Amino acid sequence: MEHISGSGYEIRENTFQRNSTHVAYPIIVSEANSEKVDAWNKIILQDIGSILNIYSDYTMTPAPEERGLYLPDTLRITYDIKRNDNRYLSILYIADFYSPYAAYPTQMIYTTNIDKENNRRVKLSDFITDVKSLADEINFWDIVTKDYDIKDYPQLVRDYIKGLGKEILLMGFESADIIGPDNYLEIYSYLTPDKLGVSISVPHYLGDHAEFERTIPTE
Repeated sequence: MEHISGSGYEIRENTFQRNSTHVAYPIIVSEANSEKVDAWNKIILQDIGSILNIYSDYTMTPAPEERGLYLPDTLRITYDIKRNDNRYLSILYIADFYSPYAAYPTQMIYTTNIDKENNRRVKLSDFITDVKSLADEINFWDIVTKDYDIKDYPQLVRDYIKGLGKEILLMGFESADIIGPDNYLEIYSYLTPDKLGVSISVPHYLGDHAEFERTIPTE
């Protein structure tokens, strides 16, 4: 359980399990301001539903004749609260997925960013209005991806991003934070107390996703 500083709200972990799908996600609780809390929780639940919908065609039990030959598809979703204050709640979800029909497991990142003052979900375009400039600048941000063990990893990621070209990057940033197939490059943003983060999907040999961050002015 985690407390939101100075606001009287608490965050509790909810879990969902069905067959080989395991999901953990946060729910906000409070004895006061129930209307605000309900609005925030609705956003969280809608996003969790959208994430599960992405995998709905894959997380299934093998056909009867294949049982015993293959393990069922496995989906595990966990989360990390990146920012949690009176203004914003930013949640980063980590989705680990394995299918016996695939060559390797995958890990993808999704996010939920909530503007608590206005009770709405916010996205990258709310923080950077000129996404064209972001396509020029993203490779100058800090790469903060954890748990990689690849020689020259930062440079390899920067080379891959550069190789996409500015037009492709611009299309990706314009569709950022949509949880679903319309998110062209599977780009998701998040907030920390003093930084803006952007997660971009990359090839499996680079870890499936890479995170970039830059410092933002203190509000």
